[in-house]
Amino acid sequence: MSNNLASKAVSGIKWGSASTVANAVMQIGYTAVMARLLNPEAFGLVALAGVVLRFGSYFANLGLNKAIVQKEELNPEHIRAAFTSSVLLGALFTAITWVAAPAAALFFKNPEAVPIIRVMAFMFLINGLSSTAVSLMERNMQFKALSILETISYILSYLGIGVILAYLDFGVWALVLASLSQFFFVSLGSYALTRHNVLFLFDWQAYKPLFAYGSRMSIISFLEFLSINLDTILIGRFLGDYKLGIYNRSRELVSQPMHMLTRTLIKVIFPSFSKMQSDNEKLGKAYLSSITLLAAIIIPICLGILVAAPEIVRILLGEKWAAAVPVLQILCLGIPLNFLTMFAGIICDAKAILDVKIILNIALMGVIAVFFYLLKDFGLIGFAWAVVLSEVVKMGFYQKVMKDALHINYGQQLLAYLPGLLNGVFAAAAIYVVTSLLSNLNLPAIVVLIAQIATGAVALGVSTLFFPHKLLRAEIGKLLSKMGIADNSASYYGRIINKYKTYIIKEA
Repeated sequence: MSNNLASKAVSGIKWGSASTVANAVMQIGYTAVMARLLNPEAFGLVALAGVVLRFGSYFANLGLNKAIVQKEELNPEHIRAAFTSSVLLGALFTAITWVAAPAAALFFKNPEAVPIIRVMAFMFLINGLSSTAVSLMERNMQFKALSILETISYILSYLGIGVILAYLDFGVWALVLASLSQFFFVSLGSYALTRHNVLFLFDWQAYKPLFAYGSRMSIISFLEFLSINLDTILIGRFLGDYKLGIYNRSRELVSQPMHMLTRTLIKVIFPSFSKMQSDNEKLGKAYLSSITLLAAIIIPICLGILVAAPEIVRILLGEKWAAAVPVLQILCLGIPLNFLTMFAGIICDAKAILDVKIILNIALMGVIAVFFYLLKDFGLIGFAWAVVLSEVVKMGFYQKVMKDALHINYGQQLLAYLPGLLNGVFAAAAIYVVTSLLSNLNLPAIVVLIAQIATGAVALGVSTLFFPHKLLRAEIGKLLSKMGIADNSASYYGRIINKYKTYIIKEA
């Protein structure tokens, strides 16, 4: 990787991390406020509409955004073709969803979802206008600008429009209009930052190379959507709005922090992996390093949430959401696996191992359906365990694919999870001890939660930075070296960083 590309990647991760922290804090505040202003049914209705819309979203672009990022040589005709397709497909799917809304609502046995689905369908058109500009920014690794744009759009749409409308008793429409507003602000901002030709082009030669890759990516994305959202579909179908709202908020409490943590990394790592696609040895090392580093953070956070779940639900959602606690605790065991297996999926995308990925996702849907059927009598708890078990199977499937594609044995792949598992057990145990000590003091829940967060942060910091497992220590040393942290005795912080770098590399 060239120094310029590495510099852009590091800059992208830094800005993405800053954006992640900002958005995570805002997400917590938004969730806490909206959960008190709205009822679970409102979240359930939006979740149903979201499932319907995501059905079409994977075909409303036909994978052209991925093709723009992945394609080695991109000329102006390709950009015009991508924009033309995105806008026309966006308009088409807006119309299709508007017409099909009653049928979708009938499937979920909920006619109240019809107007919500129809209004939210305009996201296809708005997204079609912006997807080419956003993809060009990702291709050019303009992650600083993207991070700032996403943060500003979140503030204006959710903390501004959403909260205000909820306070004015707009009910479920506060959630709907906040979501559409964010798409609008991103569309406006992305084109302002990346001006491209918006004249339509109808020349098949410009479309052909984009659709060759993008169409298969679109199919894969759609299958992944089905497997990821099958729980929402089945709960909405068989258990109703109330329990879907409980499940949706439970899943969001653990998946949103993970999404915030990984979303920029995914954007940076896809083009990076693509450039190494012909070198299996280098790609295999990058794959194992990615899992080791991310697992060391994700697994402890999820296990910490598991222990602190009662306080998290009480503070962020309120007393009426008590049923979400056991569901959240169970999901904390499966969600980290979902985010860690994404690296294997990115490897498949980068190496164009798309047919195998299609078959794998079809098989996964069958596995999820079987687990749901076997555990359906246990209600939401059973559905949550079905998600965990299906994620374990998914990890096994992907490990087989990586063994064949990169020649990495199962032992090497499983060992990459070990540092994160050890960190997670240590952090969770520390939080449990503090919670037990505070339980008899009758302290406010917010005080207990703050103590839990502080304990988890200290435990994670100590186990990761000062006493890491030897695999994690080696990866931290490599990361510091790749980041090019030079000796700098001119500042206090520079000396501290270099002392730590020397300590880690020496001990590794």
